[in-house]
Amino acid sequence: MKRKHQINENSYQMLFNFLNSFLKIEDKDFEPYLISVLKGYWCNEGEETLHKEGHICKKGWFITKGMIYLYFIDKHKGDVVFMLFRAGEIAVVPHSFMNAAPANCYIMACADSELLEMSKTEIDMMHERFPKSFGLENAVISRIPEKYRERDSLLCLEPEVRMQTFFCLYSELHPNNKTVKMPDKNIASYLHIDQARFCRLKNKLYPKKSPE
Repeated sequence: MKRKHQINENSYQMLFNFLNSFLKIEDKDFEPYLISVLKGYWCNEGEETLHKEGHICKKGWFITKGMIYLYFIDKHKGDVVFMLFRAGEIAVVPHSFMNAAPANCYIMACADSELLEMSKTEIDMMHERFPKSFGLENAVISRIPEKYRERDSLLCLEPEVRMQTFFCLYSELHPNNKTVKMPDKNIASYLHIDQARFCRLKNKLYPKKSPE
C-alpha cells in the first residue's frame, strides 16, 4: 500500500459531504484540523489487509475510491465476507474501535482502492478541540449496524433474486460494468452462494456479450 502525500481536493470534499450529512460542525477550524491529520493511501499492489482479527481496531478509513470488506474465517467455509463499505463511506469495526476490544474479523481493502486514514488517538484529540464531534462520531458509528440488516434482507431472498438485488444495490460490482476490483469469490461469500452456483447464476443472468 502506497502512501499518498498529495491528496486530491475532491477526496477531502467527499469526506466533508459525508460527515455533514450526519452533523455539520460549524467551527471554521474543524475541516483544516481533519486535513492536517488525515493520511492518504492507495492500494496499488492488489488487495490490502488493513486490520487483523484479534487485534484492537485503532483506525478508521474513509473510502474515496474502491471498496473495503469485513470477513472472518470459518473452519469449514473458509473466508466469510459479511460487510461491505463502498466509496463515500467510513469503514471501521464499531465494537472494537469504540470499546478497545479485540476485533472478531479482518478488514480488507480491494485492489486499487484509495483511502483516507485517521487513528483513534487523533479522533480523541479532535473531540477535545471540537466537543460536538462526539455526536458526529456516534452518528456515523450508529449507522453501521444497518449493513447487517442489509445483508440479512438479501439472504432471505432466493439465490437468483438475491444476486439481482445485490447488483442493483452495488452497481459498481455489476458484471456488465464492474468498476471495483472485488473477486467474485468474495461476492459469492457475501451472498452466501457457493462459487460454482454463483458462476452459473452470473452466466445465466448476465451473459457475456459477443464482440461485434
